[in-house]
Amino acid sequence: MEELLESDGINHAEVRADVQETMTDFVNVFREEGNLKQALEELQQARREYQDVAVADPSRTFNTDLIHTIETRNIIDLAEAIAAGALARTEFRGAHWRKEHQERKDDEWIKHTMLAWNDGEPELYYKPVELEGDDQVYEPKERSY
Repeated sequence: MEELLESDGINHAEVRADVQETMTDFVNVFREEGNLKQALEELQQARREYQDVAVADPSRTFNTDLIHTIETRNIIDLAEAIAAGALARTEFRGAHWRKEHQERKDDEWIKHTMLAWNDGEPELYYKPVELEGDDQVYEPKERSY
């Protein structure tokens, strides 16, 4: 935090706006492989730009500029996790619509997509979905819009 407060650099809002535009343009409900790859490239660029971010308000108390700057870093992480998971999931499920994959693939994709950061790089892994509980069995059903 001290580095953010004591250095000169660009305003976080510039980076945040780029991330928002990338997600709107390339990782909306209607997803295509090429757009998801483009989004991941642009998010990496945003991550590089974030390295030059500084906080304009030097205050050490109630500093909303500092809070928003830290939130922007978290937004980049979350945006990359969403884009990477969407690229990996080669199916159509719920609000995840893939142009190249118009069918559900329950045999391959009834699992939770998880992400860990290893040496600054996102790494996907999966956990099983539990369809049976104490009171009932959940049966997946196709949604249509």
